[in-house]
Amino acid sequence: MSTTQPAQPSQKFKLDRITNGRITFLALHGILDETFEGQKVAESVRTKKIVVSLREVRRLASWGMAEWMNFLRATADRDLYLVECSTYAVNQMNLVTGLMGHGKLVSFYAPYRCGSCSEEFETLMLVPVERASLRDLPDREKACATCGGSARMDRYPATMCKELTERAVFDIDDEVVEFLRTHLNYDLAPDLNRFRAMRRVSKGNVYLRLSGNIAALPAELLAKASEGTTVVDMANILFDPEELTAWRSYVKEAMVSVASLQLLDCPPGFLEAAVRPEDLQTKLKIRTFALQYFCPTCNTSVKGIVDVAENLEQLADGAVPVAYCPTCQSALVPRAAESVLLLRRLPARERDPELDAFVARTRAVPVDKLEDCLVARPAKPARASAVSRFIVVAPLAALVLLSSGVVLYVWKQRQEPAPVAGATAPVIAPPATPAFQRPDWINSDIPSAGFCQDLTSRLVCVGVSSYRRTKEEGMADANDAALEELVIAIGVKISEPFFQDNVVAGYSAARTKAFAALQATEIDRSSPAYAAADDAVRKVRRRVVEILQGSGGAAVPARQADWYWEEYKVEKGAGTEYLVFVRYDISTDAVKSLVERYSATTQVNGSAVMTAFPALAWQYPDFTGGAILTKVGGPLAGAVAPQQIVMAAGDQRVLDAGGLARRVEDWKRATGDLALTVKAGDGPAKVIQVHH
Repeated sequence: MSTTQPAQPSQKFKLDRITNGRITFLALHGILDETFEGQKVAESVRTKKIVVSLREVRRLASWGMAEWMNFLRATADRDLYLVECSTYAVNQMNLVTGLMGHGKLVSFYAPYRCGSCSEEFETLMLVPVERASLRDLPDREKACATCGGSARMDRYPATMCKELTERAVFDIDDEVVEFLRTHLNYDLAPDLNRFRAMRRVSKGNVYLRLSGNIAALPAELLAKASEGTTVVDMANILFDPEELTAWRSYVKEAMVSVASLQLLDCPPGFLEAAVRPEDLQTKLKIRTFALQYFCPTCNTSVKGIVDVAENLEQLADGAVPVAYCPTCQSALVPRAAESVLLLRRLPARERDPELDAFVARTRAVPVDKLEDCLVARPAKPARASAVSRFIVVAPLAALVLLSSGVVLYVWKQRQEPAPVAGATAPVIAPPATPAFQRPDWINSDIPSAGFCQDLTSRLVCVGVSSYRRTKEEGMADANDAALEELVIAIGVKISEPFFQDNVVAGYSAARTKAFAALQATEIDRSSPAYAAADDAVRKVRRRVVEILQGSGGAAVPARQADWYWEEYKVEKGAGTEYLVFVRYDISTDAVKSLVERYSATTQVNGSAVMTAFPALAWQYPDFTGGAILTKVGGPLAGAVAPQQIVMAAGDQRVLDAGGLARRVEDWKRATGDLALTVKAGDGPAKVIQVHH
């Protein structure tokens, strides 16, 4: 962690590029606008590892944000690292869903302000180093170098710290670690526990060198890297006998495609824990494995490597090969032998001098000369002719033309199989320029996404639908996406400690998990898994919006500022589908009102409550709005507890803190008990009785 004065980047966009071995370093400067051609930049990079510095990024214009998303899409098969992110970049990542994409955020600058002298300074947060304490960092004070007073972190980086604790832990490639150490002076070291897989192929033989913890082994990716006769070098792996699911999946998938799968230098205990007898009856062979021996003379432990081919007769008899101490030449005693039954079943392998020589040569090759199996390789282009895919687009301003019977066409190229020989397909030429283009307020076309952007006098929130069969479905989908994203943007702007610690922490993880499930299934939108994930996101978004409209008051926008739709031919079968975009403009005063509404505390007969935040619908399936208790006292003491949500009082639904206050006041003037429907934790809501 280092501290600097805030940088003053220039306005004009500039791109600096350095290629260092197998790493490309890109430094972006100024305002990202139409001069930043994201896809072209990505396509010009020849390395699989990319490090992007956002230190000097001043602003993302509308076109610049769209081009940044193009850059992310074009680098989807690369190992992408984001470093030195400026305060502005961090703010945008908080507000715009998907702006970080698949990039691994390694470092960012967090601004601090001194409470005594108002001095502002920045601190570089190194995520891999600070990960364990990221959640607590926003609450820690730093000493001001000017006056010695206490400075606190700005709310946007504070939110980023909490968001990062809920994202999956990522690994940094060893070469990238060295690059960051030497070029940016980062105090990083390679993670020896990280799983790695390196490969070399020769004449139908594959050598795989694995290292690190195989619990993180990507089975499908590694199976695709296995072909012909595959020799897997296990000498440097780490394994837990209770965490072998990924390994078993790899063996099962690899057996389908390989002619033979041979394991080399299996560590002690691995055969008994990870190899099943039925595996040895098919394509799996053990070349060598390690055994632990003990020397009674030297009183030391020695690891010995057993070559199955050379000791097959002894192993078939269930005997452990004799070994001698390299120091005193005494006979060694096996300390932890593998299962005798398993040793007897180890199969012979055919003698293959060419394979043996290939393995011996490749084991001596440095790791940086081998192919990294975990970096996705670009797919080979399909041998197909380009056939146009038909799109109809209609912005809101063009509806009058459509009502007059005018149809507007835009053509988009799509790779499809070439027509069958002999068949005559009509050739439809696209117009030189489309009649309409997307409005400039559309910065992303990722289905089922939303993003908000702070402008001078308003907050702009845009929702993108999933592909839907009708415009009406798409409109409803995009509308909910935009308003739900507004809710998330409001949550980012609320700095109240109880809210950040108890509310944001509650819904963020559940929301991230839901979108991750949707993203993981998008590759096949016809699959039941995608349908289930899409339905789950759509239903929760609808509930979030309903709660917002019920509790947000007059500040909730009632009308869209604009909308736009595109019609596509479905990828499978006949018919078309729609992608719809909806925009809301929320005034600065309305945003301020919503922030105050969901962060203000209301006193209720000795207790304190806040209007329950709509995004809690992500966390609780039965949450429909209410008032969340921040402090309990008076007649409610003993009946309810802080962080519980009151959803109804008697037979009347509670929409907000004011509604609960009114219900309690009515009860105080009446006789009898007050029945409260209370949501506590993940369990179902319960009805409790409050006595006078």
